[in-house]
Amino acid sequence: MKEMYPLKKRFLYFIPTFIFFIAFDQVTKIWAVETLKGEMPRHYLFGLAQLTYAENSGAWGNLGGTWQEPFRSLFLIALPIIVLIAFALFALLSKKINRIEFWSYALIAAGGCGNLIDRIRFNYVVDFLYLGIKRPFETNIFNIADVVIMTGFGFMVLNIYLDWKNKKNIKASQ
Repeated sequence: MKEMYPLKKRFLYFIPTFIFFIAFDQVTKIWAVETLKGEMPRHYLFGLAQLTYAENSGAWGNLGGTWQEPFRSLFLIALPIIVLIAFALFALLSKKINRIEFWSYALIAAGGCGNLIDRIRFNYVVDFLYLGIKRPFETNIFNIADVVIMTGFGFMVLNIYLDWKNKKNIKASQ
């Protein structure tokens, strides 16, 4: 049986975490616009890491960026609003949620809101981070909100693995 994460702690941690990651994301995007926009990419670690300004009008890898309205707005604004509200409410109100699940949903909601703010304000998302050598070992250009979202998904995968391992151990001990 899972150890449930107390409701009081969830409310205590959710709001500051949510605000911190949205603010961190937005501040780094402001920095990217002021520092990197219109400039050549900056290379670090022998070219493995780059700071390069990009405006992403779609989702990951520009998915949906060229779609016609209203489908584009439904896919990139309306649907994410519904999903992010659901994730936040689940993180805060679910009766059966453990610590790892809470953090995964909280991080995904915070990162998603960081990108959603850009979409609503500019009709695109500011990206500026790039990692990789050459295909297939490279990323799309991304931002802090994307890192927060992927960390949340990483916690989700960890939780699934730990649940599987726990069930396997219970079956073995019977």
